[in-house]
Amino acid sequence: MDFVRINISLPKRIVQELSQKLPPRKRSQFIAEAVKKRLKEQEAQKLAAEYEEAAAEVRRINKDLEGTINDGLD
Repeated sequence: MDFVRINISLPKRIVQELSQKLPPRKRSQFIAEAVKKRLKEQEAQKLAAEYEEAAAEVRRINKDLEGTINDGLD
């Protein structure tokens, strides 16, 4: 896996907590895993919203077609 060094700013309190709980050589891995998890969560939220939008469209189409489907079946 290729790595890229970046410069980010974090609140001092978070850096202090990271320093207390993680050895120096594990911080990058921890942050990378946290970012990866958050990106997956955001993608899942996006997909859920798109699914809801598509489901609403299907419900709308079904409602529009309801009368058409029942026409002539009496």
